[in-house]
Amino acid sequence: MSQVLGKPQPQGEDGGDDEEEDELVGLAGYEDGPGSSDAELDSGPEEGVLDFSDPFSTEVKPRILLMGLRRSGKSSIQKVVFHKMSPSETLFLESTNKICREDVSNSSFVNFQIWDFPGQIDFFDPTFDYEMIFRGTGALIFVIDSQDDYMEALARLHLTVTRAYKVNTDINFEVFIHKVDGLSDDHKIETQRDIHQRANDDLADAGLEKIHLSFYLTSIYDHSIFEAFSKVVQKLIPQLPTLENLLNIFISNSGIEKAFLFDVVSKIYIATDSTPVDMQTYELCCDMIDVVIDISCIYGLKEDGAGAPYDKESTAIIKLNNTTVLYLKEVTKFLALVCFVREESFERKGLIDYNFHCFRKAIHEVFEVRMKMVKSRKAQSRLQKKKGTTPNGTPRVLL
Repeated sequence: MSQVLGKPQPQGEDGGDDEEEDELVGLAGYEDGPGSSDAELDSGPEEGVLDFSDPFSTEVKPRILLMGLRRSGKSSIQKVVFHKMSPSETLFLESTNKICREDVSNSSFVNFQIWDFPGQIDFFDPTFDYEMIFRGTGALIFVIDSQDDYMEALARLHLTVTRAYKVNTDINFEVFIHKVDGLSDDHKIETQRDIHQRANDDLADAGLEKIHLSFYLTSIYDHSIFEAFSKVVQKLIPQLPTLENLLNIFISNSGIEKAFLFDVVSKIYIATDSTPVDMQTYELCCDMIDVVIDISCIYGLKEDGAGAPYDKESTAIIKLNNTTVLYLKEVTKFLALVCFVREESFERKGLIDYNFHCFRKAIHEVFEVRMKMVKSRKAQSRLQKKKGTTPNGTPRVLL
């Protein structure tokens, strides 16, 4: 496999970012709207850092709850996906003994909070305000250890889901059937079928057939955990259909077979086109991002170490030995577009680049709408807070 990497160029002064942006996009007169700079995108969520007793701050960041029995792998999932910890290092993690809350703000599209609940905590204790927690939750991920007896886990799953649904009917319930790396393919399928059947039967017996559970086979030793988290996060993005439509238009007019919009830091894909996602294709994209960042860290920085390994000039081309080309382009400072192109189609690279600039412009326009919505929502939250009222419903990731 041969590869050609575009080394990121040194960044200019902060004051010239907008001008450099226009030159790259090639759009005369196109500028980021007021208040939509990267700096403010980063600083904005800081105003909305969620306080445990503040229901209004979830207007900015929805919560994703990680729940499950002890030693089911909750903390390992969080460390591998969002802290780049090696899976082998998670063997030395201590068991979580308190609620751990973490802001995930490394992307303008991926802004949420993860709450890691210890398996031994009974958050349905009368002294524990579980209603406040579930009221501001966007997704509840319940982790089940597939290599252990999961009868107790299913009982806890049923109790958790039914209580949460009574408080907030808009929560997305996700079940990670975890640690499947130690199971054979047949055993994986049988375990998923059994857990799926038992969990839904319990809900049906309780008269709660309307509750929908999504099931995923996951492991920290492959990319399945990243793909599962990608699908969880996508459900919290109300503008997902818009992003998918933009990608569909882009690939249909560029001769591209598959395209992903990736969060570079976590390797979660925010959106993809309407064609089916192949696991091997997704793994190649993740590996490409790792290659680009690693090589850019070596050759893309200044001699004094200044600069960033991923910036406006970041691009990469990797040619595979099956006449397929992987093409990566920077969209924002945290997002990258990764495309699969046939060699014969890649000969029209000029057309692909022009269509990419149009796509990039559309993404920035989505950012402008997002910033206006965030500002409006913050102002409304402050007003409600002054009046002492409590908002209802589940917050969504704002774009």
